Amino acid sequence: MTLLVLFGIFAVTLYTGVPVAWAIAVSTLAVIFFGLVPLPPSWFAQQVYGGADSISLAAIPLFLVAGGIMNEGGLTRRIIDLADDLLGWVRGGLGVVNVATCMVYGGITGSATADTGAVGSIMIPAMVERGYPPAFAAAVTAAAGTLGIIIPPSVVMIMYGVLTNTSIGGLFAAGIIPGLMLAITFMLTAWWVGVREGFPKSDTRPTVKSFSKHLLRALPAMLMPIVVLGSMLTGYATTTEAAFVAVVWALLVGGLLYRELTWAAAWKVGIEAVRMTGAIMTIMAVSTPFSWILTVEQIPQWSADLLSASGAGPTVTILLILLLLTFVGTWADLGPSLIILAPIVHPIGIDAGLAPYQLGLIFTVALGIGLFTPPVGTNIFVVCNIAKIGVNAVTWRLIPFFITSNICLLLIAFVPGTTEWLPRLLGF
Repeated sequence: MTLLVLFGIFAVTLYTGVPVAWAIAVSTLAVIFFGLVPLPPSWFAQQVYGGADSISLAAIPLFLVAGGIMNEGGLTRRIIDLADDLLGWVRGGLGVVNVATCMVYGGITGSATADTGAVGSIMIPAMVERGYPPAFAAAVTAAAGTLGIIIPPSVVMIMYGVLTNTSIGGLFAAGIIPGLMLAITFMLTAWWVGVREGFPKSDTRPTVKSFSKHLLRALPAMLMPIVVLGSMLTGYATTTEAAFVAVVWALLVGGLLYRELTWAAAWKVGIEAVRMTGAIMTIMAVSTPFSWILTVEQIPQWSADLLSASGAGPTVTILLILLLLTFVGTWADLGPSLIILAPIVHPIGIDAGLAPYQLGLIFTVALGIGLFTPPVGTNIFVVCNIAKIGVNAVTWRLIPFFITSNICLLLIAFVPGTTEWLPRLLGF
């Protein structure tokens, strides 16, 4: 009865257009007020406060601010110029440049949407101007933008670590190899499509002089993710402290060295970071009592028992987890999907033999694929708005990236070394 009321009210409120955070809160409060759990309303307030009271969550707004300053301060453009100088002469090279830029930019922001919007606003018009089809320019940006949550730091990994009590530093270390694997796969896909369809390429090849010029201009920006990740993975800084380092570095480079960051741009960055942080923190806060009720009602254990009773072995269980996460990520926003599924799927995955960091990356990558999969792929809507084209045109162009990213997901799920070797090497 408790679960029927909980999920019933949650589904009804969502269907009527209530924001996800308030749908979670209303359904949880309804269970309390109907007396289905013997707890006072004050318990809900205490749990909500506890859900937001994590120092690790403080890293989220800092990484978002660092990414915003990076874009407004001219750091992103200089990285694009360097990548274009190196790879623009390849057939379809701007697609490869797009992925490379998203990879570096994702090493700061931790947000797929921010990565897609920032890089797309520069790269999509540039690719169209050079003669690339707008749908392809939008598609490669939508797919590569997911690197923002896979290559550390990652807002999703921070949320997952808090929800499942998994080391965030370990998750960051585990995300490096899968992130690079996906980036290389996307680059090869963009190159293959470019060669097959005869996309344009630059007439000039890089020279030592041009490379040195662009490298010198981009070096302070390129060093930013190295310093930030290095301070975390070597143990010199916590996740939150490293996020603060990222903000300071971005301010120094964008404001003092490049001198492109204005007060108006800084204000814009701050407002956007507050908006996104408010949404994330609200969902994290109200999800705590919601997840507690799921645990008390033994939903994780019930799900595990159901799989055991059906005779599903570890391999089948892992495939079912991949299918579930991919399907949900296709139809629901990433944050709510993570919050609802993590308490249920995490213990099932561990029982099936998945390592904690491996399972965290499966969550991140599978839900990330949903960001560029219709009908509710957030990244698709972002790039369509920039390119001024329809969703259907972009969807067809995304098929090669969808196939290759799922191959990478299978490798992560069935080759533990892709996620476990580096954290073990670094002592996590």
